[in-house]
Amino acid sequence: MRAGEMESGEGAAADVKVLDPRFLSLAAMEFWERFAMYGVKSLLVLILVDRVLVGDLSRVIGASAFRAASTALFGPVSSIALASQLYGYANALIYLSIPFGGLAGDLIGSRRTMVVAGGVGMLLGLVMMLSEHSFLIGLIPFAVGTGLLKGNLSAQVGLLFRDEAQRRRGYAVYLGFLNAGVICGPLACGAVAMVAGPVNAIGAAIAAVVLGLAFYLRIGGEPDRAPAVAVPAGAPRAPLATTGLLIVTLIAIYLCFAAYEQLGNIFLVWARTHVDLRAGGWTMPVAWFLSLDGAFTLVLIAGSQLAIRALERRRIAIGAVVQVLLGGLCCAAGYLLLAVGSASGGGAPLTLPWALCYLLLIDSAIVLIWPSGLSLIAGVAPRRLVGFWMGLFYLHGFFAHLWVGFSGVYYERMAPASFWLLQAAVAGSGALLVLLVGIPLMRAVNARQATTTSA
Repeated sequence: MRAGEMESGEGAAADVKVLDPRFLSLAAMEFWERFAMYGVKSLLVLILVDRVLVGDLSRVIGASAFRAASTALFGPVSSIALASQLYGYANALIYLSIPFGGLAGDLIGSRRTMVVAGGVGMLLGLVMMLSEHSFLIGLIPFAVGTGLLKGNLSAQVGLLFRDEAQRRRGYAVYLGFLNAGVICGPLACGAVAMVAGPVNAIGAAIAAVVLGLAFYLRIGGEPDRAPAVAVPAGAPRAPLATTGLLIVTLIAIYLCFAAYEQLGNIFLVWARTHVDLRAGGWTMPVAWFLSLDGAFTLVLIAGSQLAIRALERRRIAIGAVVQVLLGGLCCAAGYLLLAVGSASGGGAPLTLPWALCYLLLIDSAIVLIWPSGLSLIAGVAPRRLVGFWMGLFYLHGFFAHLWVGFSGVYYERMAPASFWLLQAAVAGSGALLVLLVGIPLMRAVNARQATTTSA
């Protein structure tokens, strides 16, 4: 049964489930965690450049040692380059923590305990980030806590639902809460930072985590263990082709996200001086680009579902692998747009529509790639290893942020147009890999599945 083709009884059951207080407590915790995480993320590079990495670094724990290590690897580095690296490594640590956090929940047997531990870790890190002296050290418990919390929240959501239709509907609503947090966090924290300074913006993130934990602890209970998600009975049995297809698709996803994640890093630094943020007599805070990122994603999710259903009514089906290909092309097109604008602007700031079109393209890429990657894994991965492959999927954030930190070192050593062309090449190489290798492997897997089914 396809998404959206639920019987009326199934739809009603799903409505009851998403109104369950336990589900709402999980969704609210996800909202506040994303609020805090993206609120801090939207300001992190700017705080590092403007405050933490300015002047004598000996006043900041770990800053001198980090600069020395970076200099040994890359030669002399500027404050912007150091900030880019720190941004990348902190976010990479978050995504590396997610699969380990989920594994810890499995081993301990209480995901609720791990969610609370993750929230406490986030709070510890945020409190340390209130002081420039302990700011860098605070990034570690904040990142690890975020990973632990997120790795167990999403698993708890799945345990609430007893069948695939309910689970699909529940995750769709959950995604809405997630993106609402992505939108509201940078909006609120960016505005607070603009009016009252970055310390108060971090205070707003602290308040968000406290609110989420309070609601979660008051209402949320440990969900009963639901049956594992079943892989379709017709799943192919061509291990080499299937494994190759999964590896190629994951590499393409990693490459697309590696380019996409420059949005919260160098793009903000670049946009502050190369984009005219004025609208009438008002200047948009640069951190609000991350809020627009979440808003565009919500709109594009709805639009893409309408488009997919319209195509299906015309008996046109676009498979998961092709959607990953299209996503990589959209991401590459977004960075090509920035490269063209940088090269043709003559040094004058670009108008805001250039940046908004860039956002539209890279968000289209994520809307195409994210659900397609998960759907492909659920459909073709071996049943006993579905969880393993899902964990590998979520490592896209780890590898992407490593690239963000590494490539950011070269931002000031290259012309802006060349830097954006580099990001376009990264995303485009993933699309090319899918075109040349992924699609033939998909045909081989489908042919094997058809043979097995007919037999």
